[in-house]
Amino acid sequence: HRGMGKAARERSQAARDAQAVWESARAEAEGLRAELAAALEQERLRLDGEVAAEVARLEARGVADAEHKARETGASATVALAERLLQLARVQLPQLCGPDRTALFGALAGELPSCRWQCVRVNAADVDLAKQRFPDATIESDPGVSGGLEVAGEDGRIAVSNTLETRLETAWPDLLPALIADLTGGQRAHGTAA
Repeated sequence: HRGMGKAARERSQAARDAQAVWESARAEAEGLRAELAAALEQERLRLDGEVAAEVARLEARGVADAEHKARETGASATVALAERLLQLARVQLPQLCGPDRTALFGALAGELPSCRWQCVRVNAADVDLAKQRFPDATIESDPGVSGGLEVAGEDGRIAVSNTLETRLETAWPDLLPALIADLTGGQRAHGTAA
């Protein structure tokens, strides 16, 4: 029995040793699993941060691109609006003359410098007024002149344009910003963007 007792004790010791090795291996595996889990969580957090930064960068770029496109579109729309407003203003010029063109013609002709004018270009409706005011000049009718006159003297060396078209062109840079502000402000008040 003693021999068996020793064998049983050795088997029992071997089983305890095996159990201790298994427990040590399990503990080591659990420790490695915990380290791996912590490392994976840390890597996940790092990648989440990189992804969030990239998303923020792309969103910022998208917003910047959209703002740039909006500015370009707004500028194009403003240019188109300015051109349309100038066309509309030109169409309205003949109505500024009114039914009696005498006062307007006299006022614009009165602004001319003193000179012996040789050629006078006017609207067809102002030819008789021009002949009375400039009896020694050649009077030409020009449908491009809605009101006022263009004159030339000193054999063409001196020329002055005092037409409604010229006055509009001269005043347009000062008129346009206020017109656009009035129009776009009115649209915003009605809930639409300019």
